[in-house]
Parts: sequence; structure tokens; C-alpha cells
Amino acid sequence: MVQLPDNVHPVFARQVDCLARGDVEGVMDTYHPEAVVVRFQGVLRGHDEIRATFGGYMGLGADTVKLLEYAESEDTIMVRSEMTVMGEAEVGFGTYVLRDGRIWRQTAGIEGGMRDWFAEAERRKAAAEAQNTDAVTS
Repeated sequence: MVQLPDNVHPVFARQVDCLARGDVEGVMDTYHPEAVVVRFQGVLRGHDEIRATFGGYMGLGADTVKLLEYAESEDTIMVRSEMTVMGEAEVGFGTYVLRDGRIWRQTAGIEGGMRDWFAEAERRKAAAEAQNTDAVTS
């Protein structure tokens, strides 16, 4: 789990902690009821869509490794972090706009473009199953 500096906003610190522990409901507590997350893959509106996507990433072993850059103002946080997804290194970036002490608007992306990690997980699973089938039949 990443060691965050003491000066990061408590909402960001809580979200990183909950993500690292796989606590989907804890993550959701950091989001405003009217939250919107904008990603290049599409827009997530509300808790149900955000929960499904972030819960899926937790299932892929997504983890923040190192906070590379961080800035905040009264109601906005901007981050750039080294992370891993399915054991592969990525650099993620995003912004958080807060309302009522929770994340109301968020942008999120990966430098170099976001991979479809859910499709990649299915591809790896199918390849492993095919390899197991080949091993059994030979």
C-alpha cells in the first residue's frame, strides 16, 4: 500500500486506503450522492455505476504504488500516481472536485491511454483455460 504524505486531503487519503483494502463501500462513502466520474471510456453517473466499475478494478488487483504529483485548492484535488493493474505498471492521473466534503466530480485516466482491463482479464482467463485443456488432452 502506498505511503501518502500527511498533507493530502482526508477524502483522497480515505479513498486510497479503501481501494488498497478492497473496501468498495468505504470507497463509495467518499463519493457525493450526485457524483459523476468522467473517463475516456465513458461517464459514470451515480453510486451504482461508480461502484460497479471501481469494484471491478479492485477485482483486477488495481493498486496505487506511489503518489507522483499532488496539488489541491479549497475544493479541487489533482493527482498523478504510479499504479499496478493485474501486476502491470501504469501511471494514472485525475482530478477530484469536492462538494459537501465528498467527491462530486472526478476525471480519471492513464498516461498513454487506458487499456480495457476487463477484456484483458477475460482474454487471460480464456488463454489459461485453453492451456489447461491442452495439458489434459495431451
